[in-house]
Amino acid sequence: MAKGESFFIRGTVTPDDSNAFVQTTIDLSAYVSALGKSILKIHSIEGEWAQGPTGAIPNGAPFMDGNAASEAVWQLTTQSNTGLVGLDDRTTIAKGQVWARNPDSAANAPCDVYQDSHMPQHYSDGFLVAVEDIYLGARAGTDWASTSNLTYNIVLECSVMTMSASAAMALSLSQQ
Repeated sequence: MAKGESFFIRGTVTPDDSNAFVQTTIDLSAYVSALGKSILKIHSIEGEWAQGPTGAIPNGAPFMDGNAASEAVWQLTTQSNTGLVGLDDRTTIAKGQVWARNPDSAANAPCDVYQDSHMPQHYSDGFLVAVEDIYLGARAGTDWASTSNLTYNIVLECSVMTMSASAAMALSLSQQ
């Protein structure tokens, strides 16, 4: 792959309906080396809330408990976290959330849904990353159906860029 050509990196995190923050690591060491002058540019991110691989309908729409409402929040950061962070946190690359409601008396996919996201494609020139690991974290409320195994899947469209070693190292340090 020539530098500048875009490629895709994928990740997944499964907060289920635990009301607890869960995080996974996405290894970028094959692309990023601040001393080697190589950094990653994230052009865009696409993501989906879905049933996990052990859900009742793997990769299908997530279900909520009957007559319930809840939320689910995900974040992509340059540093490990123990909980959700805001857009004002210098480690935040992107984040999004969904608020949903199932007015039915049985567990079903929610019919009332609101989503909000802040992604690199919303910026004029993507997001530069100079650290070797990024972290996909999520938290979901308890009213998602336990049979869904609520999961967030993500696809990042990226390219590798070069910059001077001092600029790459400064960027790396600013993201820690």
